[in-house]
Amino acid sequence: MVAQSRRAVREWALWTLTVPAFCLVVLVDLLAIGYGVTAFSELPSWDGLDLVFALTASALISVEGARRVENRRRRGGALHKDLASAWTIAAALILHPALAILVLVLLRIWWRIRAGKCIPYRWAFSTAVQVLCVGAAHGVFVSARELTGDTSLGLVASMAAAAVSYIIADNLVCGLAIALIVPGSSRRDTIGDKDDFSIDATAATLGCLLAGAAMISPWFAFLAIPITLTAQRALLLGQFESEAQTDPKTSLGRIDWWRRRTEEMLRTSRTQREPMSVLLIDIDHFKLVNDRHGHLVGDEALRAVATILRSAIRAKDVIGRFGGEEFVIALPDTDLADATVTADRLRSAVAASPLAAMCAGVLDDPDLDPDTFRLTVSIGVSVYPSDGQTVDDLLFRADRAMYAAKAAGRDRVRLAADAPTPLPGRADLARTDLQNTNLQRS
Repeated sequence: MVAQSRRAVREWALWTLTVPAFCLVVLVDLLAIGYGVTAFSELPSWDGLDLVFALTASALISVEGARRVENRRRRGGALHKDLASAWTIAAALILHPALAILVLVLLRIWWRIRAGKCIPYRWAFSTAVQVLCVGAAHGVFVSARELTGDTSLGLVASMAAAAVSYIIADNLVCGLAIALIVPGSSRRDTIGDKDDFSIDATAATLGCLLAGAAMISPWFAFLAIPITLTAQRALLLGQFESEAQTDPKTSLGRIDWWRRRTEEMLRTSRTQREPMSVLLIDIDHFKLVNDRHGHLVGDEALRAVATILRSAIRAKDVIGRFGGEEFVIALPDTDLADATVTADRLRSAVAASPLAAMCAGVLDDPDLDPDTFRLTVSIGVSVYPSDGQTVDDLLFRADRAMYAAKAAGRDRVRLAADAPTPLPGRADLARTDLQNTNLQRS
């Protein structure tokens, strides 16, 4: 029994963390334990248990009512935001820190029971982070009340400041943890995007309103349930919009979304008289990957190349999946020389990447040999205004340049100016062929 326990401890996922991530997790856990012990030791009485019950019960009803919606909204990354923090914020504002921690712990235990499988250290860490956020929010609220006094406006300002401090503390600590635990995480992966910030703002506002209502009567907390359920369902609108414009295999934008964004860029380029470039990228001999290793490996290789390309471009560049094994990138404020450098850098990045390791890590396929499983790309480059005046013109010329790169031996970059142009009278026919191909690809 002792040997099995030791073996189980040695297999904890906690030991797989890097030293910085391990230190952060342990430090936050210890700080939360210390703060919790101090808060309960300073608890003058257990008055307020009715508020604890009302907030906990109403929160559980709200969470359970929105469970299917939240399962639908989860996008698979380490970051997931919802409105559950509104109840914890309200508890931090109107209860003693010890009782607020009690509400939080009860909710977290319920979540752990209902979640089934989870990574224990992550559950403990996220609970510890929220304990510290409760402390930060309560401290800011008390300090702000001392400055603003007991006026109605002062109470509102104090609540708002406390709720903001809760959200900021949560984002900073959790964002740092995600960055350390999952190397290479983007800003969206760590702290979210504008939609996530909107969720934070909604949770903070709802927490303040809930606290104000509960100060009149604890039972007002139950009136917030339909509000939160409706708000949770409204969050699905953003989810549906994101899914509609995102390619499921690569998580890049679909070609119709890319075209809309690129047309906006092109209008800006015309107005400001700036160049804009388009790169059309095709994976060389991709059919051989599917034939030799199967379509599952092919899908993983496609995702891996998409990840490499997305990580190697600027934030303002727009990348999408053109169809099949082809990708397209729009580069604003980029002339021919810079576009050529960017294209060659992307080509080199794909050729030098350990795709076998990236795919085997997901599929655990022993047949993926790092010495043989490497992919290359051929890239065609076109530039506004010299190579075309519309998005279709730029795509057409980039497509011709990309096929010229393949004809030259693959793993190359070719410019539209160097690619053969169809004879007059056949250009429109060739462009129509490309558009029909686009429809098939998408």
